[in-house]
Parts: sequence; structure tokens; C-alpha cells
Amino acid sequence: MTSPSEIASNLLICNTPIVSHNISVLRDKNTSPEMFRAAVRRISQVLINRAFENIPLKKTNVETPLMPAETEVIDQKAEFIIAPILRAGLIFSEVAMDILPLAKVHHIGLYRDEETLKPVSYYNNLPKNFVSPSDVYVYVFDPMLATGGSAVAAVQLFTTLGVPEENITFVSLISAPEGVSRLSKSFGRINILTGSLDSHLNDIGYILPGLGDAGDRTFNTHRPAGA
Repeated sequence: MTSPSEIASNLLICNTPIVSHNISVLRDKNTSPEMFRAAVRRISQVLINRAFENIPLKKTNVETPLMPAETEVIDQKAEFIIAPILRAGLIFSEVAMDILPLAKVHHIGLYRDEETLKPVSYYNNLPKNFVSPSDVYVYVFDPMLATGGSAVAAVQLFTTLGVPEENITFVSLISAPEGVSRLSKSFGRINILTGSLDSHLNDIGYILPGLGDAGDRTFNTHRPAGA
């Protein structure tokens, strides 16, 4: 079996016990939408805190009740962008905003053409430019990194605006080797963070063993076969 480092050197699999347990909950076809959403939130808290480890800090001084102390705070010159890929990425953004309320949310509308498997863009509310792109930190959220087409398209929106690749983190619940490889080859210096590296894609581009359609299961819009 190919090791994660052979697939991409910039891949981090954050498979802590909490993440692994809750991914098992997500995989179970009998998990209710309510339980599914709760499990996604638990995983998101772990992954997002890990993703935010690259936030720049600066030293400052405060007065504690006992004495002066040197501390570290988030560098105010940095700009933080939370970029959920609609629609399933929305649940990540809720958690991310709770942890980092000073961040801005820029939604990215992409869907995968089921015949060509290529991403189709239908919406984004990104600015025309950033005042200081090198000080911008971007966190792209999508539950599934499958073929990698949507991930590459989303990241490219920011690199086109001058954001350094090393300031961009792509976060997913689960990933396929094919998607990780494609994203890493397109952008070799971004950070790729996932909860699980699954086996492979099937012939229609779905992750195996996977967990089904994350958007449908999150928002309870799945229709039974034949409906």
C-alpha cells in the first residue's frame, strides 16, 4: 500500500481517536442526519484547530492580577479567510467562526459535473484584490477531496489573487489518494489536512469506502433510489 508521504509530502492525516471514532459514525449508512451533523462538528473542531496552527502571533505585554507578563496574541496585520465550498462546507465554517471570529467568510460555489467529473463554478464573493496578499491566510473547507477538481479550482481563486501557497490550507473530512495527488501536484506548497485517507475512487469518482454524499447526509436531502 502506498504511504501518505509517497502520495503528497504536504499531506497531514489528523486521525486522532476523536476523529477516527466520529468518521466511523459518518460512514455508517444508518446514522441519522442529526447524528451525522454532530459527528461532523466534532471532527471539524479537531481539524480546524490543527489547521489554525499556522496563525501568526506577536508578543505583547499584559498586566495579570499579580504582575506584568509577556504574552502572545494573533498578529492584527494578518487577514484570515474561511472559504467553504458550497454547500457541504458550510458546517465547517460555523465551527471555524466560533474559534476565529475575526475571520472573514468567502463562499465558493462549485459543483462537479457528474458526466465529465469537472468542477463547474456558479458563485464566489471574493474581493477583486487583497491589499497585502502575503498577509492573507486562507482555509478552504470541503468534506470530500475526491477527484481534486473542485479543490484545485478553489485554491486557484486565491493564488490568482497573489496569496502564497504556503498560506493556504485545504481541510476535508476524508480524501482519496487521487484527489490528494492532483491537488498537491497543482499546488505543492499548500497544506492539505484530512481526517482519513481512503482507498480509492470508483469509476464515477466517488470515494471508497467513503461515507456517501456529505451534503445530502448533512442537510437530510437524500432521496431513496427510484424516488
